[in-house]
Amino acid sequence: MRKQLLLFVTMATFTGKTMAQETFMDIVINYTPTSLHYGDNNKDLKDFKKGYWGIQAGASFQAGINEYFSLVPELYFVMKGGRLKNNNPLTGQETKIRFNTLDLPVMGRLHLCNLYLNAGPVISYNIGGRLKTESNGNLSGGKSKMEFGSELGTYSRWDAGLQFGMGYEFKFKKSRLLLDLRYHYGMVDIGNGADMYNRYFNMNILLSKKWKKNPLEKKKSRDLAFWEAYDEQLANPLK
Repeated sequence: MRKQLLLFVTMATFTGKTMAQETFMDIVINYTPTSLHYGDNNKDLKDFKKGYWGIQAGASFQAGINEYFSLVPELYFVMKGGRLKNNNPLTGQETKIRFNTLDLPVMGRLHLCNLYLNAGPVISYNIGGRLKTESNGNLSGGKSKMEFGSELGTYSRWDAGLQFGMGYEFKFKKSRLLLDLRYHYGMVDIGNGADMYNRYFNMNILLSKKWKKNPLEKKKSRDLAFWEAYDEQLANPLK
């Protein structure tokens, strides 16, 4: 049993080395759910909250640094927001909030065979947004574009937070498919005092193509070639 366990760990180690040293460009086009967290009011709104489904499109670049670790900068356009049911204690009527956002996460990725762990900061910029309310007899409905600024009643252009999660890699001959599970923890009150944060869990499916050359491995390869030549010179001084 011990020998089998040792064999499994050894195989997992070498598999992890192969994966982590490779560089991939991932293309993402998803229809994904997001949601809003309302701070101190979130508990009272729990039964009225619903997620918002929107488009997510962008790219992710995985560059291997060493045998087990990769740096993964990403850039996405995301339609994110949330919905509140009718008669909720915050707006009193059915409400839909949508942000059109650019997300820039920079993730550290730890490779464990086909499984990997992600964590890193994310900076977001809200390009625009829309607020839609439905009439319920007591309150009239309507649509309005979001106003951005720093005053109460406006929304913040900038957002920041953390993303963390895990994923699994299905590897093919010249490409791969990733199933990425991640939680986005927004740390900025984008409602400027209204207690509104982007916090949600989503699942991404990424189709990847192997990158021809890893820019982070250039120096490493050059140093390795130098030491190999040096060792050969020591072993054959008369050559």
